[in-house]
Amino acid sequence: MVQIEASSAIAPIMRKIDLLNLAPYVRFVQELWNKIEEIVVIPPRVIYDYEIIFLMEGTGEFHINDKKYYMKPGNVFIIPPHVRHSYSISPGKAYHYFAVHFDLLYMGESLDFSADHVYRNIDYKNLNQVPLEQQLSDRPVVVLNEINFPVTANASDPHKYLQLFRELVLASQEKQLTYPIEARALMLQILKYLIRDCKTKEGIEKEHSHKIEMMRAIQYMYDHYQEDLNVHDLSHSLALSTNYFRTLFKEATGKTPLEFHTHIRMDKAKEYLKKKKHSIGEICDLVGYNNIYNFSRIFKKAEGISPKFYADTLRDKTAML
Repeated sequence: MVQIEASSAIAPIMRKIDLLNLAPYVRFVQELWNKIEEIVVIPPRVIYDYEIIFLMEGTGEFHINDKKYYMKPGNVFIIPPHVRHSYSISPGKAYHYFAVHFDLLYMGESLDFSADHVYRNIDYKNLNQVPLEQQLSDRPVVVLNEINFPVTANASDPHKYLQLFRELVLASQEKQLTYPIEARALMLQILKYLIRDCKTKEGIEKEHSHKIEMMRAIQYMYDHYQEDLNVHDLSHSLALSTNYFRTLFKEATGKTPLEFHTHIRMDKAKEYLKKKKHSIGEICDLVGYNNIYNFSRIFKKAEGISPKFYADTLRDKTAML
């Protein structure tokens, strides 16, 4: 994951959401193509929302936080807020790409801004770098709890992406009453394919150098979720130092080993609650906690409600059927 950096003296506030709360707000959509042999350059800049770029034709270079990536057809790039970057599409060949600016959820009118003013009405060709928008430099950043987006991914099925991006462009041009719903639905599908192309089902980056070790660690956690996690013993069983294992695991999954282990326990607890065969005290024991108050506190922190309220909600839904 690219490190989000402050573009002013005030660091942006970070807010984490789960996939269940993901509700993309599309700010600006464009499709760019040209058969003329000219170069497209975006000079160094930061943006204040997310941008996803899907390259259909052409080649180029993408720079982010002093790292260089080569752009080729079928590549998808994700640029997070407040991260310095630049890119250029090489001259000599036709190019065709889509670019969408969006937030992971709508943050309210007070934090919204005009894409025309901030992005579109900029003379990129005659700038060495794009000046900061000071009023947006501390705009909060929303990130996903379960997913760290990589800088780039290869589209496993470019035609699916192409269809979705074209539908999004058309919807943005027509701007029907239902546009916010259409844009959100299409963006959710694009993000679904992106996540599948860059993550395993366990949530590990497919290109991660220690993917096998991380998958073994996760399988161990699933097999032993009823036991307290000993990170030292687990890391040494993988022939890794404890600190290095923690770093690798966080890079690969976006969570610390303890956070991931807790996530598994909470999922198991919800499974038991749905079955309605055990009391909350019994479920507490089944998922490895010896203190019901500690279990309830952790459950509420993870799910936003207590296990009792979760169980009552399930009973209410059943009664309505």
